[in-house]
Amino acid sequence: MTLLELYKDLRDKTMSPEKYASAKQDYFAFYIGRPLSYWLTIPFLKTSFTPNQVSYISIIPIFLGFLLMTFAQSKSMLILAWFMFFLWNLLDGVDGNLARYRKQFSKDGSVIDAMSGYASMAFTFLSAGIAASNYENLIIEPKYFIILGALSSMSLIFPRLVMHKYINTVGVDDSSESVKDKKSFGPLKVLALNLTSITGGPQIFLLIAILTTTLDYLTVIYFVINIAIMLASLHSLLRKK
Repeated sequence: MTLLELYKDLRDKTMSPEKYASAKQDYFAFYIGRPLSYWLTIPFLKTSFTPNQVSYISIIPIFLGFLLMTFAQSKSMLILAWFMFFLWNLLDGVDGNLARYRKQFSKDGSVIDAMSGYASMAFTFLSAGIAASNYENLIIEPKYFIILGALSSMSLIFPRLVMHKYINTVGVDDSSESVKDKKSFGPLKVLALNLTSITGGPQIFLLIAILTTTLDYLTVIYFVINIAIMLASLHSLLRKK
C-alpha cells in the first residue's frame, strides 16, 4: 500500500458520517489540522504506541509552548512556541485516528484526551497574556494582560465543567444537547465555535498576533469573546424551561 493509499484508507476508516457532520463545523481543524493529522498518524501506525500514550505525549508540547511563550526574548521563540501548540493540535487528532483505525479503544481514552484538551485551553491564552505583558509601551499595566489571559483560559474550561456536572446530575436533554451537539449548530454557534475552539480560530489568530506583534490586542479581544461565549453557553444550558 502506497503512502497515499494508506492516507485515504486511514481517512475513510476514522471518519464516520456522524463524526464528519460534527467535525466539519470547525473549519481550521477540519480542513487543515485533520488532514495533517492523518499524515502524522502514519508513522505511529508502524510503532507500538497506544492511543492513550499518544494522548499523554501530546501534553508535552503544550507545556513546552507555555514555557517558550513565557520566557521568549524574540519573535522566533514565539513562533516556535506557537508551533508547539500547533503540534499538540495535530497529536490531538493522532490518538483518535489510531484508536479508530486499530479499533483499539479503552474506557479512559476519552478522559485522557479531554485532559490534553483542557491543558491546551488552560495555557494557550494564559501564555499569550504573559507574552503580551513583555511588550513595551502598553496602554495598561503589564500584569493586567496576565490576568486577562488567565480569565480568558478559565472561561473556556468553566462552561465545560458545568455541562459535565449537568449531564451527570440531570442527564442529556435539550439544554445539554444544544451546547454539546456541534452538527446541529446554527450560523451564530458555528461562528462562536470557530472563534473559540482551541483547535481552530485561536491557533490562526495567535500566529497572526505573534507575527504582527499584537498579542496585547489578541489577549484583550479574546478575553471579551471568551467571557461573552461563556455566559451565552451557561445561559443556554441553565435556562428555565
